[in-house]
Amino acid sequence: MPSLEHFCSFEGDLGMQVIGKTPGGMRIDFPFEGTANGPHWEGERPINGVDYATVRADGNMSLDIRGVIGEKREAVSYRGSGVSIANPDRSADPKELVTFETANEDLAWLNDEVAVVFGHGEGGRLALDFYLVRPD
Repeated sequence: MPSLEHFCSFEGDLGMQVIGKTPGGMRIDFPFEGTANGPHWEGERPINGVDYATVRADGNMSLDIRGVIGEKREAVSYRGSGVSIANPDRSADPKELVTFETANEDLAWLNDEVAVVFGHGEGGRLALDFYLVRPD
């Protein structure tokens, strides 16, 4: 049975840009920025990106995520997809599947990894925890 290994935690600000009604549903872009910390590097690293969300008929959102952890030669790009559950209090709980791409030699092993991400967004703030999927 596979297990999960904590990779990093993110906390930051979440913006909102309503694109409008599209053939797939109501499109809203959620730019985010903040800092990430984790056991694979020292200190905090900046993280930023955009969740491109489409509100589904059931009120939840389908997510298409692009983000970058770190900067310059230490940058790790990631791409994800998932769903964000809309709660009655207008908060949301995203669940994502993520892959990475980097030229950073110290983190090049991430190019072959998959992670799951669980989070919570509320009041313009977003918190995420990234977990690497590990086979047993």
